[in-house]
Amino acid sequence: MSSLIARRPVELTSDIADHLGALMRLDSASGGVVRGVAIPLIVPTTEVTSNGYWSNVRTGIYLPCPAARTVRYVGSVHRTGPAIAARLREHLTEHPEREATWTHVALITLPTTVIRAALRRCEGRAGRALDPLDNTRLPAVPGRPAWIPRPRAA
Repeated sequence: MSSLIARRPVELTSDIADHLGALMRLDSASGGVVRGVAIPLIVPTTEVTSNGYWSNVRTGIYLPCPAARTVRYVGSVHRTGPAIAARLREHLTEHPEREATWTHVALITLPTTVIRAALRRCEGRAGRALDPLDNTRLPAVPGRPAWIPRPRAA
């Protein structure tokens, strides 16, 4: 059996959230350090898509999962206005079958001043740590090997 097939799903726990917070370290243009915040709260997707939770978040990494907290996807968003709810609605419109497994969402917030390349690097770091079930690709992370998606059913 291939080691790719044997990869166990990652459950989003408090320890994993702490680890993600450490991975979100960014060097700022002014010489300081900016850090993302992994919010250890997982809320129903419907409470996010209805503009409830995190309705004002414009920049961050979102982590859809079922109630069991198995990470299904790692994605990022960086927009001038409220973004998380709109981006999740776009996903669910494009892939309605995901509504069954994307029942909850966790969030890593990042400063709105972060540049897109740094955001994508953070998304890639989070994705490598979480090894999501539904992603088909993740952004590159300098100095790290390419992420290999999980095998899909034929």
